[in-house]
Amino acid sequence: MKRSIVFVFAVAAVAALAVSAAGTAAAKPSSSTARLTILVKSDDEHAKKGPDGKWHDAFLPANPVVRAGVKTTITFVNYDGGAHSLVAPGLGLNVKIPAAKGSTPGRVTITLKAKKAGSYDWWCGSPCDPWAMTHNGYMRGSILVKA
Repeated sequence: MKRSIVFVFAVAAVAALAVSAAGTAAAKPSSSTARLTILVKSDDEHAKKGPDGKWHDAFLPANPVVRAGVKTTITFVNYDGGAHSLVAPGLGLNVKIPAAKGSTPGRVTITLKAKKAGSYDWWCGSPCDPWAMTHNGYMRGSILVKA
């Protein structure tokens, strides 16, 4: 009798898992959204060391990659006490990124759906580290949109 009861419970458990798995597969959205987080750090936070041996302000990554036609949610997390911005005219972007307040970073999230593949230059439009603002990979770079 005990074996029969154990067998019935085992069959019921397997059936429940099969129904659960089928429900999970059906719940997937039909369109996908990519996610990207870009950190903004100052020289004091050791963002990125330059060839001059000094630490400089930087967006990390400074040269992100996204896919054409795919909606991408980009979250900027700013650890610097100063506000920054990302200006990319070719993609229609002018993102204001708030400053950190104490130990709480400034955050802003945008959605980008680039139409055409290519390389799109961007720069920080908020005056900060003069060296970093004139060197790619720090406070300026390119957003690569792949087909």
